[in-house]
Amino acid sequence: MKFSNKDLYSLLFTELAPKQARCNTCQKVYKSGNSCTNQVHHLLKRHPDYQELAVAAYRKSNRFGLILSDQRTSDVFRWIEWCVMNHMPVNFGERPLVRKNAKMEPIST
Repeated sequence: MKFSNKDLYSLLFTELAPKQARCNTCQKVYKSGNSCTNQVHHLLKRHPDYQELAVAAYRKSNRFGLILSDQRTSDVFRWIEWCVMNHMPVNFGERPLVRKNAKMEPIST
């Protein structure tokens, strides 16, 4: 997952005032101008694993406060939902014609 500098800023920093932000990892406070260059430089210098931190922060909570699931979990849910809601056997998804016409990723081999 690739994040822009603004995304990194919003995920990994807490804005204290219009020109100040605190790093959520080490709690250090930085001044900011019109951009988030100081904060991104801090991430590059002090937190080499900032990409993993950003992914974790993104998955933990987004702007709407929703917990996001990964694609595999979503695919499994959609297959099970399809079978259960239409009173079909669970092995319905293993049929060749269903696999051929379904747009969802297969969840079994």
